[in-house]
Amino acid sequence: MELDEFLVNRLTNKDLEEYEKILNKVYHYKMSASNDFFEAKRQFLEDKISKEQFLKAKEAEKKAKKEFLEVLHNKAFKVNYKQAKRNLERHRVGHKDHELYLHEYRQAKKIYYKFKRIVSERGRNAKVAKLSDVAIAVNDLSFRYSPSTPIVLKHVSFQIKEGEYVAVIGHNGSGKSTLSKLLIGVLNHNQGTIEMFGNLVTSHNIDQVRQFLGIVFQNPDNQFIGSTVRADIAFGLENKCVNPKKMGKIIKNAAELVGMEKFLDSEPLNLSGGQKQRVAIASAIALDPSILIFDEATSMLDPKGKREIKEIMVNLRDQGDKTILSVTHDMDEILNADKVLVMNQGEAIRFGTPHEIIGDIGFLESIHLGMPFVYQVQEAFKKAGLPLKKASTMDELVAELWQKK
Repeated sequence: MELDEFLVNRLTNKDLEEYEKILNKVYHYKMSASNDFFEAKRQFLEDKISKEQFLKAKEAEKKAKKEFLEVLHNKAFKVNYKQAKRNLERHRVGHKDHELYLHEYRQAKKIYYKFKRIVSERGRNAKVAKLSDVAIAVNDLSFRYSPSTPIVLKHVSFQIKEGEYVAVIGHNGSGKSTLSKLLIGVLNHNQGTIEMFGNLVTSHNIDQVRQFLGIVFQNPDNQFIGSTVRADIAFGLENKCVNPKKMGKIIKNAAELVGMEKFLDSEPLNLSGGQKQRVAIASAIALDPSILIFDEATSMLDPKGKREIKEIMVNLRDQGDKTILSVTHDMDEILNADKVLVMNQGEAIRFGTPHEIIGDIGFLESIHLGMPFVYQVQEAFKKAGLPLKKASTMDELVAELWQKK
């Protein structure tokens, strides 16, 4: 094949971009058909739809899978690479067009390896659209670890709007940690539904829906992967194949958001627990998730570390583009939240504002949950005949006490 002919017929980065769009499109089509089949199967087993409707959904899923595999097994980019390689072999060093053929070979090789990466992901990095302003919608969610074990979650339902900060509280065994694992896809629910921004979560699309999520766990030592703070934040970006030229700015911005920009080259052994947890948060927000889930993220920290992490949660919420869900034992933390979900014996027994929850002292006592320290102080002064104005934070309480001095 002569150079002019090859240049006319060669595949370019634009062709690869178009291919990725098509692959993502058929992947979404396949996932949608799988979701429809999953739902049809459930309804058929519950005698809510006919066998014909069930078989129709099954056939649609089969057709979508076939179309997806046909796109996935595209040979054009491999053929393009091999042709460029043959052209270079026929026009070795010394040929007048060698440099041009070498350039085209390198381009074809680079495009082919990008193609292989896209194929290896099988469309899993396809973006999921936000179909609703409800970040998390849980409906009639139930779960047990095995058929022979007791039910852990019982018909849990709630909604969290985009941009809200919701704290989930309850004793050990109340079901709050199980709920967290279901939301992030570590466990699969037995009954009910979970939606994120209007997308029904199933085992088929959990990889896509997870793109909405950033997760910070309990033990900061278990989350540190890199040899330095910079390397740790970069780890997730590298897995997402973020352009290396853009990583530096992303890492710097994430570190600044959590106050760790001066520690980017520090080793994890030289950091406190609170600092490690801040790095874990930076690693999560570097990927720009819409929802951040904190699973007992302050429970292993000292008071200073707890205060720092809680301030970061509030700051992230105040930016307006992050939804915060914090599973916690810390009753003081709920004062920062917009809403509080109270779990008890596997049930969501109350969902309201902090003042609505805390204002019902008898309710908290009935499930053996204590009052936030700020409220305990206020109650003590009230009983002593020195009522204080309502304070939501320690700073507000101190300011009120100072005025009483």
